[in-house]
Amino acid sequence: MRYLLPLSILILAGATGQLSAATFGKCKFNTETMAFAGTPGEQASCLLRKVKILGNVDATPAQLPSNLAGFIGQPVTVSKPKLRQAISGQGLTEAGLGGSLDAPLSRGNTNNPQAPMARYFVIHDTSSPNFGNVAQFPADIDTSNQVNRLDGFKSPSNAKAHIFLNRRGEIYVGHDFGVPWRATKLEQQIGTLSRGMFLHIENVQPRRKHPSQPDGNAPTPGFSVAQYDRLALLYLMASMRAQTGLVPAFHAAIDQGLSDGHDDPQNFSLEDFDAAFGRLLASVS
Repeated sequence: MRYLLPLSILILAGATGQLSAATFGKCKFNTETMAFAGTPGEQASCLLRKVKILGNVDATPAQLPSNLAGFIGQPVTVSKPKLRQAISGQGLTEAGLGGSLDAPLSRGNTNNPQAPMARYFVIHDTSSPNFGNVAQFPADIDTSNQVNRLDGFKSPSNAKAHIFLNRRGEIYVGHDFGVPWRATKLEQQIGTLSRGMFLHIENVQPRRKHPSQPDGNAPTPGFSVAQYDRLALLYLMASMRAQTGLVPAFHAAIDQGLSDGHDDPQNFSLEDFDAAFGRLLASVS
């Protein structure tokens, strides 16, 4: 599909066709600063606005819950040995959670050493499997093999995110967090400059047929406790590698205002994510 840039952005293109400085999306990603507008907290408030059916995103900035509000954009002071102990205590490995805590994250401009390190932790949902006209989702939605299989994401052509996380809390690592990757329309429009600034986490969430949108109508609650717990761990690990609290963001909010944007994650509870993050912080403090 051909993506059309606003005239104001096209005017900023130089004679070589390369963009000089431009802003993209409702939250105003700037290609010079390689960041959205505002402080890290203000960016998160814009990027975590509730996503509703058909890709509608709330106009009002999100109210950041306490644990996230005190962490985003701040130096990470969590003890690395204690976090490692928590990881191994759950029978997990760093490699199975996106890579070593000692390794840096990806950098912008496809890992250009002069570019900033990744700043954004992007929360997606898979919008699959789709149950079509089925009246109800399976009663065992959080444990069902039909819902939670990760095989389909394991081929190189389907590993379109860094992490795939199912409702049982199981993970498939498509790419280490040190690998620059793109998975939003905004990144596609900007090009290589933004490649490496965003980390992408796909959360398994089925859909049913909706009268207005074939892959609409997500379950309520949207995600499982195991997913929120594992997502909190991934977020803390990625932030530790960045040495600062990353800015969490919803896919739909990033792409809002761009053609052919997405509608995920549906029914995401910022409060449940924050509670899971608070439990994790308490366990490693």
